[in-house]
Amino acid sequence: MTKRNKSVFIVLLLLILTGAAIFLFCCNQEGFTGSRVKNPDEYLLDIEKMNGTDLHTLELREGDVLQIQFEAEKGELYMEIKAPDGTAVYRGNGKETTDFTLNIRESGIYTVVVEARRAKGTIHIQLESF
Repeated sequence: MTKRNKSVFIVLLLLILTGAAIFLFCCNQEGFTGSRVKNPDEYLLDIEKMNGTDLHTLELREGDVLQIQFEAEKGELYMEIKAPDGTAVYRGNGKETTDFTLNIRESGIYTVVVEARRAKGTIHIQLESF
């Protein structure tokens, strides 16, 4: 192989590796595009595009009721709501029932975990006021 051929080979190899790195970065990048509201009595996500994990905590009392709207339009979207002891009181992917209520049976800090991969959708969790 001549010196010129080696140079051309190296340049082509670098271009291919650079292209692959850019592709992997763009396609696997964690991030969020949309609207996100985190308050003590609500957690609102209007997701245009999401990759990664988001967490929110709500301090709730026994007898509280959460009004939940959860819909996955595109990609993979998973939500879990954990009780103060760490047990899951809800798990879902937003493709089944999309509007429902959750009755709180134990006072304490509840954690909402949202995991997404190329997702678009809606998650609205609001404490019902009586």
